[in-house]
Amino acid sequence: MQRKISVTIMIVLAVTVTGCGGASQPAATATTKPLPVLADTATPAPTNTPAPTETLAPTNTPTSEPAPTTADTPTPVDTPTPTLTPTPAATSTPKVTLTDIGSITADRSGEEVTVEGAVVGTASFQAGFKFTLDDGTGQITLLMWHNVYDDCWDAAEINLGAKVRASGEIGQYEGELQIEPDFGGDVKAITGAAASAPQREIGSLYGGDEGQRVMIEGEIIRVEGRGSWAKVFVGDGSGEVMVFIYQNVLDRIPNNTALGTSGSRVRVVGTIELYKGNLEVVPTLPYDVVVLE
Repeated sequence: MQRKISVTIMIVLAVTVTGCGGASQPAATATTKPLPVLADTATPAPTNTPAPTETLAPTNTPTSEPAPTTADTPTPVDTPTPTLTPTPAATSTPKVTLTDIGSITADRSGEEVTVEGAVVGTASFQAGFKFTLDDGTGQITLLMWHNVYDDCWDAAEINLGAKVRASGEIGQYEGELQIEPDFGGDVKAITGAAASAPQREIGSLYGGDEGQRVMIEGEIIRVEGRGSWAKVFVGDGSGEVMVFIYQNVLDRIPNNTALGTSGSRVRVVGTIELYKGNLEVVPTLPYDVVVLE
């Protein structure tokens, strides 16, 4: 077997040397160089392609919604407890020093005093009203000018029978001692006026009643007037009488406009006077005349 392989190799070599045509070639004069031995060039191992870097799926970092900012609820400020103002102790009314009317003399003119007394007389004059006060030790005139009377809250109660406290300056007029208050608040009614006069039917009045204080009630029949006075004729079915009212009194009668309306009912307290043989009822103070309807 080995011999067959050797023969075969030789034949192959011969063919190679002689060429394919079979003609023998002249021998090479030069020395035939041996075939270069090809170094086994190792095929480089393929460079391992790096495994593709895994693209990480984007981390969906959820943009976390910021937790709602909780508005810090302001800590309530403690409302300070109000300081209680202590109730002041009741102020005692200062004691009023009263002067006995009987001790007041002309040489004390200009002195300020306070007196108390019962009203035992009333009078009217062009610029005001007068009240005679009696405290048991003496009498004195309380003079209230119109502005003082109009400012006095107790004016309606100051009349005959009332008990009055008055403060003012001692004065004198035509030998008559008087007290003159500056303000209406200087005169106060401690007790109001008593029933001022007996009620009479108009038909029962006659001349012998002159100087008496009476009360009548009836309807207005007619009115006559001038700048300083008014005559109001009143009837009650039994008779008719004229009520003579001075202007300063008329101006201060509550609801005095009704006096000009026939049929209005009135109540009048006044003094009976005779003028040229005619009876008149003359009220002294504004509250001596009351409009009833």
